[in-house]
Amino acid sequence: MTTNPHGIRRFENRTALVTGGASGIGRATAERLADEGAEVIIADRNADMANEAVAHIRQAGGAATCLEVDLADDDAVRAAGRAVAEQFDALHMLVNNAAILRQGTIESGEWVDNWEPETAIGLRGWVLMTQHVLPLLKKGEGSIANVSSEGGFVGRRGQWVYDAIKAGLVSVTKTMAAEFVDHGIRVNAVAPGYIVTEMHFGGAPDPQARKKEMEETRINSCIMKRLAGPEEVAAAIAFLLSDDASYITGTTIHVDGGRVGMSVG
Repeated sequence: MTTNPHGIRRFENRTALVTGGASGIGRATAERLADEGAEVIIADRNADMANEAVAHIRQAGGAATCLEVDLADDDAVRAAGRAVAEQFDALHMLVNNAAILRQGTIESGEWVDNWEPETAIGLRGWVLMTQHVLPLLKKGEGSIANVSSEGGFVGRRGQWVYDAIKAGLVSVTKTMAAEFVDHGIRVNAVAPGYIVTEMHFGGAPDPQARKKEMEETRINSCIMKRLAGPEEVAAAIAFLLSDDASYITGTTIHVDGGRVGMSVG
């Protein structure tokens, strides 16, 4: 599936910041926004992957820059906010996407060591980044898309910290929408299902083989019986950020093939 199959360009002369934009859903989103005319700032702690994503966008004729930042480091987030303000007069789109996933059941207690890093990157860092770029978003009357997960809506063994964070992000999205509406800023979320990203195939002995297997595997956990590509989530994010969604705020769109809210037979 192509990034922008219809060749639409809704984001000319607009600037977007995508956290965790070096891979997975974040990279697909950065590429989609750039393909629609936006200048994209890829914020990621992996500078090598971020620069590779920037190079790919530029080779395709888009505009992109790299911003190295660790969302778990408050000082680094503040510095990133200042760096964006020094380079851009306004920000029109913010995609809060970066997250990490670690396993650990409640009974085992393994989650204790996961709590701090997962929440620092996947929740606290998002809110802090939003706070520090808010003045730029006000100038651009921007829109925000937060990336939640199906995990915020269904119970899954061994992932309670990650899933609790993703449920919390749905609430934070509503709070942001209420707090920022007077500034002309809309805030929404997407809740992806099981997506074929590096988070799921990157650690395999043969990542590309595992990726191909995931793309071709028929699943029974959603009514569409397949996994999604990150570009399918990026398309939903692009819609929410665009003027096409001008009367949508404080809501969450499920991009999960019909898993949440449907009976899977």
